[in-house]
Amino acid sequence: MQNTIEFFKPSIQENTKKYIDDVLNFSDNGKVEKLENAVKKFIGCEHALATTSGTAALHLAMCALDFKRGDKVICSINVFPSIPQAVRHFDAEPIFVDIEGENYNIDLVNLEAALKKNKSKKLKAIVLNHMAGNIVDLEAVYEMAKEYNVKVIEDASNALGAKYKGNYIGNTGADITVFSFAPHLCNSTVNGGILICKEASVDERAKLLSFHGMKNRQCDTFGTVNYIYDVVDIGWKYDLSQLEAAYCLAEFEALNKTLRRRKEIAGIYSKELADIKHVSLPKIENDAVLSQYIVEIDKNRDHFVGQLKNEGINISVHYMPLHLTEYYKQKYTMKVFDYSVALGCFQRVMSLPMYASLTNEEIKRVCTAIKKVANAHI
Repeated sequence: MQNTIEFFKPSIQENTKKYIDDVLNFSDNGKVEKLENAVKKFIGCEHALATTSGTAALHLAMCALDFKRGDKVICSINVFPSIPQAVRHFDAEPIFVDIEGENYNIDLVNLEAALKKNKSKKLKAIVLNHMAGNIVDLEAVYEMAKEYNVKVIEDASNALGAKYKGNYIGNTGADITVFSFAPHLCNSTVNGGILICKEASVDERAKLLSFHGMKNRQCDTFGTVNYIYDVVDIGWKYDLSQLEAAYCLAEFEALNKTLRRRKEIAGIYSKELADIKHVSLPKIENDAVLSQYIVEIDKNRDHFVGQLKNEGINISVHYMPLHLTEYYKQKYTMKVFDYSVALGCFQRVMSLPMYASLTNEEIKRVCTAIKKVANAHI
């Protein structure tokens, strides 16, 4: 019996074990600072703060922008729950917007309508996500944000290394950008996030809140905080550990290699699966970072997925629209057809295995399984 091809596997880079040993041997406990500096140099931004996870960075972003009870934040209905959950922890209200059907990103016509409908002092921000690394038309969003006087937060967990009009995401004009080093895993090898703030004052606020609101904090090589400090606000403990920073730094240094490999994998998928009945392939831009390879099944997607699983191929779906989940459905009295584009896409899409260590042989196995299931599919 053949081994199962998993949807995602974490990578172990050439320097991963060395960097971890550096920390464990106390020979280099500056991995957090090195990670932050590497991100700043790569993206071309002035500020970067390493956090315990992408979700922590997202929550910290909202803390730094001083979200309050009753504030309104607009986001896509097709996002990971971390976005609206961060909003709800302030007792603020997410305003959901349907998606467009090609790249599964927030629909900009509906976004503008939502901004107009909810225009008030309580309307605080737009939170964007870039599905599968496909970048939203940021210029259009920034213009809307300026007109309606709201902040733009980009959840770029799936877009690390992506560019928009020549600039890396994180240096395109968003007020805050959030990255994650564990975007695919529920039980990650490590967690880690990066928070990038355009304004120095917001960055300073985020740094303060990321460690218990402590001011004048100095640490020695082993992380011991000096005993003369002040606490000036209520904060959290969202600072990244040196051990996790070691893993994340090795991953970040291999980013370009990872992006090239993803593009190679997508090229094989696109060639092998061209003109397969029941399966529609994604339109891939030249500069796409391809965090997912999303295909559509014209009917009976769940049966198709079940048959692939029988062939030893695990897939995933990005994402379940939030109005289909119990909490949001009940909290906001949403009906199943309220977001018809997201609903239709969810019923058709599936994401194929996509990670740098996926071998060509494994990719061919995935394609062979899809062809077999497609030929028998009704």
